[in-house]
Amino acid sequence: MEIAQTVPREVGLEAELLAAHPMLVRRLTIVLRDEYEAQDVAQDAYARALERRSSFRGGDARAWLFTIGLRLAFNELRRRRRLTALPDEGGPTWAMSSEPDLWAALAELDPQQRAAMVLSVLDGYTHAEIAEMLGVRPGTVSSWISRSRDRLRAALEGPEHD
Repeated sequence: MEIAQTVPREVGLEAELLAAHPMLVRRLTIVLRDEYEAQDVAQDAYARALERRSSFRGGDARAWLFTIGLRLAFNELRRRRRLTALPDEGGPTWAMSSEPDLWAALAELDPQQRAAMVLSVLDGYTHAEIAEMLGVRPGTVSSWISRSRDRLRAALEGPEHD
């Protein structure tokens, strides 16, 4: 008789976090506007999540990792502002080669608004879930997304469509 072995919850969590890592890098690239910095922050977020896996109470592991990553990204942006203004690198090559107008329009949004848009549009999180991730009220997220959509629409339509 063979005894079935159970996989510890931590192993399942680690696999979920690892699977979400590439998506986190892409989302952070949009927020930070730097591919390499996004990779570093995503790696830090992954390491922090593994260090604190005992505090994970179940639910959406990807959202938990995204929350950690976004908070680290916002801290990095604050740190960056305290230093000197870094030269604008023009955005990640994958974004610029596929959708340069969209990337330029997204770059004009506040980092938290960019994050809210990405989490809503690309990942399908609700406004309440995004609010929890970003540490704000759901109404704030709704307002950010509404205003961001208006700004993106206006930027992408351009003056020739008025």
